[in-house]
Amino acid sequence: MPLSLEDKLAIVELSNTQMRALDNHDVDGWVDAWVPDGQFISTYGTFTGRTERTEFIKGHIAAGKEDGARHLLTNYVVTGDADRATVTCLVTKLQVEAPPFIIATGVYQDVAVRTADGWRFESRRLDIDRGVFARAEAAAR
Repeated sequence: MPLSLEDKLAIVELSNTQMRALDNHDVDGWVDAWVPDGQFISTYGTFTGRTERTEFIKGHIAAGKEDGARHLLTNYVVTGDADRATVTCLVTKLQVEAPPFIIATGVYQDVAVRTADGWRFESRRLDIDRGVFARAEAAAR
């Protein structure tokens, strides 16, 4: 059975709520978006299970990498069946405490599954666009 509109909205809400948690430095809110053994895959590494994801995001926030940041998610495509979905969306990370500018852009590629607690990520892959690294390399010269 294909995903209902309600399911698609719940999955988009899961993604948006997780980014709101990150913007608010809410570690538990960010980590709770996954199933217990879920996986976050990114330029920073692969983090499997609640403990690894928690330690990663705590360190990421402590290093100041989310200070003044706001994440905007757009262009969602959600497909799947009644219990499993693939999700793709674009992310733009803005700095909003200083004069606003784009910090980075990228693509999320996710697998979400229905659980007793609602939809959760089984895996979430963040591919950061090359431009952010090119800018850093140019600034370092």
